Amino acid sequence: MGMGPIEAPWGADGVLRLEFPDDWRVGRESVVEPDLAGAVADYPSALEAALDAPLDSPRLEELVRGGSKVALVVDDPSRWTPVREALPIVLRRLHDAGVVERDVTISVGVGRHHAVDDQAMRRRLGDDVAARYACFSPPVDDLSAYEDLGTTSQGVPIRVFRPVAQADARILIGSVLPHLQAGFGGGYKLIFPGTSHRTTLGALHRQGLSADSDAGRLLGGCASGNPMRRAIHEAAGRLGPCVSISHLIGSPGMIFGVVTGRPESVQDRLAAAAKGRFEAPPALPADVVVVGNHPWPGDPMQSFKVLLHHRAASRPGGVLVGLFWTDPDEIDRSMPRSAMRLIAGSGAPGGWAIRRLVPLTERILSTTGSPAAFMLRWARELVVDRTVLVYSPPLYDRIGGRLGPVRLFGDQAELWRVARRSLGASSREPTVRVFPRGGLTYAPQRETT
Repeated sequence: MGMGPIEAPWGADGVLRLEFPDDWRVGRESVVEPDLAGAVADYPSALEAALDAPLDSPRLEELVRGGSKVALVVDDPSRWTPVREALPIVLRRLHDAGVVERDVTISVGVGRHHAVDDQAMRRRLGDDVAARYACFSPPVDDLSAYEDLGTTSQGVPIRVFRPVAQADARILIGSVLPHLQAGFGGGYKLIFPGTSHRTTLGALHRQGLSADSDAGRLLGGCASGNPMRRAIHEAAGRLGPCVSISHLIGSPGMIFGVVTGRPESVQDRLAAAAKGRFEAPPALPADVVVVGNHPWPGDPMQSFKVLLHHRAASRPGGVLVGLFWTDPDEIDRSMPRSAMRLIAGSGAPGGWAIRRLVPLTERILSTTGSPAAFMLRWARELVVDRTVLVYSPPLYDRIGGRLGPVRLFGDQAELWRVARRSLGASSREPTVRVFPRGGLTYAPQRETT
């Protein structure tokens, strides 16, 4: 058994050495890494080539002309898509086709994340682009800012940010990564729910959640069998022309490919490529599963999603451990610090409530149409039959040792002591799987026979 040190990426360029209990005998064969080979050496050239040969779509220059109003939609700063590198190339092509600056808008698909302020907008788009073009962070709760395009056959209201809805063409710049409910992110998801009203956002995320199903059953699945994707595609049919410029990415600055063209075709191609690089190989569920949040920038909500993406790798009754490097500037991007402190203050009773009362609350919220229902489903399924422990010194320092049923740690030795105790005396040498780059990898829920 290979017994060399096991390390997880920690921040932009650091590493965290994992100091497991001596008698656990965790070797390199326990580690699951993504395939990070073959990154693009010259991104601008790769993008130009992709724009010259779009998939199942005319070239940009053939879709627009002088007088066309064009809406660009880019993913938000929590992703590491090369947005500011792509925009000058795309904008140059639009202007060469006759589109003028005043007819171009750029919207950030924030969904339910925090609004993007002026400083963050400049970082995301580049100073020159942010200064010259009309740039928006859609106000998710201001219904007057949205165009009502009706309702899908699943009952999803189609309310789209007006500059996006009213454009003659939409260009979507994003990336494809595993997603708990949509199978994979990217494509039309930049609009639905990225630039949609909160009522649309909540209704879309509730697709596929039923009382007797696991919220992770859609992770890494194909679009055709995914109820959220079907609703998204139906909603997109109410819009005019759309072009996707989508990327397969690793860590920030690591791009494996860029494909442009018809959003459905681009999504299918890159989802298959992502599956090949990032899906964990089949294995029996382990007693202890350890997941790093790399390369997410430290947003706690995104970090908890990486645990959900690997939940199927752990056995019921086992221990799920998160290694959350946390950037202080990102700590409350999508989960306000006040809410974290409120949950933390609930202590063990709060953990009991999430495990026992959340199913009832979720049913009530689903009946009333609340967009919070799917978040509660995730919370319940993460902790209902597993012990969840998180090593994150900044979170521990800010809110203490508990986040409801989740134990937080600032000391790694104490983390492993609690993990051992949680397994009980019967697991003296537990099986362990380690996913150091959990922001990329995922373990799908496989059918049991």
